[in-house]
Amino acid sequence: MTRQLSDREDLLAEGVNLPERGRVTESKTGREWLIGWRDRTAVSLFDGVDPVFQFNRSGQLRRVFLDGQKLAADGGQLTRLTRQSDSAVRMAHDAHVLSTEQRDRVLQCFTASATELEHVLIGGQVRIETVGIAPDAFTERLRSWLARVNRIEIAHGPGVVG
Repeated sequence: MTRQLSDREDLLAEGVNLPERGRVTESKTGREWLIGWRDRTAVSLFDGVDPVFQFNRSGQLRRVFLDGQKLAADGGQLTRLTRQSDSAVRMAHDAHVLSTEQRDRVLQCFTASATELEHVLIGGQVRIETVGIAPDAFTERLRSWLARVNRIEIAHGPGVVG
């Protein structure tokens, strides 16, 4: 799972697990999104520090970091992961399946973030910075991905391979 991020971390510079990545910054507000690909298909979308949405190679939602909570796909459902209090040696989590309403809220947050990003890209008042991919290729791939993610499917597990 993506570890908790702080405002000091620069994922554009340090996001080595995303060899092709870019940051989109809205010029007027300074709002930032970082989008990266583990390979040509497994996408991660960071809307600032939180939320974070990660997809597998099949385009299914596999992990989320939202409102300080870690969520992971399990059997086509989203589960909230909470650290077990008695796990001093090895990190372990309890998984609690989200209700339909909670899951819908997560998906609405993704839709709102993706829609806003798409509008910012269309508006043209953006700064694009990239690593491992040319800015024009990044923008084209991002727009193509945004056009395809209108219906989110939850993965069977949190792994990259779908």
